[in-house]
Amino acid sequence: MPLRATKRGADRTRLERDCDVLVCGASFAGLAVARELAGCGARVLVIDRYELGERQTSACAMPTAWLAALDLMDSWRQGFDRLVVHTPFRTASWQLPWSFSTFDYRELCALLWAQASSPELEFETATVTGRAGPTVQTDRGELRAPLIVDALGWRRVLSNDSPIQPPKARLSRGLEVHPPGQGEDLELWIDAGYVRAGYSWSFPAGDELRVGVGSFWPSHHVKEPTVRLARDLDLPAVGYQGNWIPHQLRRAVEDEVFFAGDSAGHCLPLTAEGIRTALYFGLACGRELRSVLEGNSSREQALQRYGAFSDSHARKYRLLLGAQRLAGQLTPTRTLTAAVRALESRRLAAWIFRHYLAIAPPSFVAGRSALQRRVLAAASA
Repeated sequence: MPLRATKRGADRTRLERDCDVLVCGASFAGLAVARELAGCGARVLVIDRYELGERQTSACAMPTAWLAALDLMDSWRQGFDRLVVHTPFRTASWQLPWSFSTFDYRELCALLWAQASSPELEFETATVTGRAGPTVQTDRGELRAPLIVDALGWRRVLSNDSPIQPPKARLSRGLEVHPPGQGEDLELWIDAGYVRAGYSWSFPAGDELRVGVGSFWPSHHVKEPTVRLARDLDLPAVGYQGNWIPHQLRRAVEDEVFFAGDSAGHCLPLTAEGIRTALYFGLACGRELRSVLEGNSSREQALQRYGAFSDSHARKYRLLLGAQRLAGQLTPTRTLTAAVRALESRRLAAWIFRHYLAIAPPSFVAGRSALQRRVLAAASA
């Protein structure tokens, strides 16, 4: 795992100040929030326990249209227009109606930060330990702001609810290795030989492969099957990284705090795709914050609208969670293999994957979606 880079010795000064917006977490969701606040004139402070782009925890892939819409193509590593799915009985090829791409995490974070850059924007390394009202406690002192965002991940640090730790929490778990190598296809394995409830993967990214195993059941360990999958592919198990993955939507607002990304359970169940949705909800959150800073709405109105916008996706999340639970109860039988084979139909695959992309469409980057406008109008009525 990467070592934590932070200020030490004489450079590790106390960090106590007031600001207009405090964004806790500097990965996808937090940086998307900061991007939407660029040039607003407000004092925005972004904090994270790690340096920008330092700690990658996923295979780092998303629909290519999202990379293009956010002007992040300089971080692009490799693109794919099909998905190869292996079961113990058959290998199927699913043609995608849109392309999927892997990217470099550090470079993407740097690009997002450059888009957010303004004289009033600051970044500091600090570990958030808790919150008391508008005051956020860190290992470097207390920070105060009227607008606070928790984009810290599944631990939901700024919540006052009782924490639920894994394996009892509603979390999936994933682990991957990053050996050098090349490949032409995005590959998935639905095979109980590797994981009873979940899937395994190999995502090529230029000169490396991102090979891993994810389990829907948090009590199931994934290191041994990850090592075995790498061995079966004649690859060394090097460059470990992993994380817990929330698989149920949670409240996006609580006690006057905005939650975005994994802290709000915005990662999609079944597929565990969380980068696109972290950016999507981060942009939505940032737009509501900007509306407050520009005097077009109150904090209470922004909280209500953002919470309603997140909640408006609940039905789709429930459908995916239901599919995940069903998949977790099935073994890769010939019946499941037949379902995998059915998606070789281009018409069926196009219909499913277009609806899937529409959960968080790339068109949202250019402005509010029709859904967000309807939510905003209803909340303002």
